[in-house]
Amino acid sequence: MDLHQLRHFLALADHGNFTRAAQASFITQSAFSRSIQGLEHNLGCQLVERGGGGRGVSLTAKGLVLRARARDLLDGVKHLRNEILGAEQPPAPVLSLGCGPAPAARLVPAALAEFIDRHSDTCIDLRVDAPDVLKGLLDSGEIEFLIADLRHIQADQGYVTQALRPRRFELFCRPQHPLHTALDRSFSALADYPLACSSLPTELKALLREHAGRSALPINLQCKHTDVLVQMVTGSDLVGIAAEDVVAHLVAQGLVERLRFADAPQGLLIGGTCFGVVYRVDRRLSAQAVEAIDHISRIDAGYVATDLERTQHFDLAI
Repeated sequence: MDLHQLRHFLALADHGNFTRAAQASFITQSAFSRSIQGLEHNLGCQLVERGGGGRGVSLTAKGLVLRARARDLLDGVKHLRNEILGAEQPPAPVLSLGCGPAPAARLVPAALAEFIDRHSDTCIDLRVDAPDVLKGLLDSGEIEFLIADLRHIQADQGYVTQALRPRRFELFCRPQHPLHTALDRSFSALADYPLACSSLPTELKALLREHAGRSALPINLQCKHTDVLVQMVTGSDLVGIAAEDVVAHLVAQGLVERLRFADAPQGLLIGGTCFGVVYRVDRRLSAQAVEAIDHISRIDAGYVATDLERTQHFDLAI
């Protein structure tokens, strides 16, 4: 029995057909059949039940046992090879962090781009998820720190919290959207179009439900990745909601237009993000984590709101 025979057997188990399995293994069907026969001869048992002219097969009881073990054996060989090849090299530094969907749209990628230019040897393990999930990863030690909306994280005395600058939310749409071209634009007209966001505070969802005629469905789509959201907005009548710096970046690229309403509720005009960096007191941050947080802080410090008057009266609690 050799590794090639095991790989061929797994291909046959996956495809259930000699012809397709041979094609997937990049060898002739006759050579593939000889490999399977040789494996059965070496083990002294039948592994597959041959079908009719269609060359379909099913695994015998012994074949099922081998399939369960063969993957582990091949994975073990792969890991052994990697360990041997990498034995003379020190492991690459790893930066493990998490962030919510909103900071993942603009702030965190900009900071990590600066970081990786300085540390091209570092592997970055970035998790994008809801704040409560990220806090669980932080507590288990899978990430060193997180960036998320602080209103959704219960950080007691065991955590260090570093607040970042608030960003209000804005509505945006494709350039030729009916709402953008309308002469008389009313906030209640949002009820006629689907709404989407990557992340939005519960209070703003309630505000949209109350003021935009959405009694039961304030948001049609909520996804973790803003690039998916942007593609849908630019290709449909979907109205997007995102933090101000994200919208400003998209507007500068000519991808979208801001949607502003004279009768917009005050809560939308002054409400927004409450981002912060969080890490545990009882764990020392790696040098990579310390520098990454420094990059995040400097990128954040350079953020300037487009409406300074409203920013001065920002209501973090909405």
